[in-house]
Amino acid sequence: MRTYLFDLSFFYDLYDKIYIFFDTLDLSREILILKLISYLVSFFFIFLIIALLKRADFGWQLRERIYARESVHGAEKIISRWDKIKNRLEKGDQASLKLAVIEADKIIDDIFIRMALPGKDMQERLTQFQKHELSSVDLVWEAHRLRNLIVNNPKAEISAEQATEAIRYYETALKELEYLS
Repeated sequence: MRTYLFDLSFFYDLYDKIYIFFDTLDLSREILILKLISYLVSFFFIFLIIALLKRADFGWQLRERIYARESVHGAEKIISRWDKIKNRLEKGDQASLKLAVIEADKIIDDIFIRMALPGKDMQERLTQFQKHELSSVDLVWEAHRLRNLIVNNPKAEISAEQATEAIRYYETALKELEYLS
């Protein structure tokens, strides 16, 4: 027989007393009430989590990550379209500069459409962004204003510096949206 430093029979007796106490009580009604309360609290918190995620519009980032990257024409096609824009910019003539700005704007607009941003045109879709969602939104606005000048006034002359700056702004947004590296 083993000898212990302390007597274990005390713990066995204590366990038996606790077990007998709970076994003789009829706690089924109290346990049912506790279960119902815990279910209600759980449903409340689940509802609260869903409401907060919807309010924060968590889904737009998820939609952009899952669908937009490959669905706008695929990341490879965007890169090839971007290379064409860069080539037009290097040509330096007015037609190529204007076309480069317009095409870059179209790439960004295609991505915004794929992100399911509401609005009938690029301008309305741009208003959906907050600075913390897309930090380059002001740059895209600036480039989009140049694009509007080109489209609304075809005889307008733009400098190579203006076109380069607008393309750089679009490139910043594309990098932020992880379409370019």
